Amino acid sequence: MRDASRFATAMLALVLIGALLVTGQLFIEQRAQRDVIYATSDLLWPL
Repeated sequence: MRDASRFATAMLALVLIGALLVTGQLFIEQRAQRDVIYATSDLLWPL
């Protein structure tokens, strides 16, 4: 029973780490896209 508990804890940790990696990647991509739009709009505003 102790091995099953350790396995469940390890799987939960892997799922949480995976979720953090995915959400972090999405946040970074969204921020990069927002920065590009902001920089482009700032450069093209006088036109």
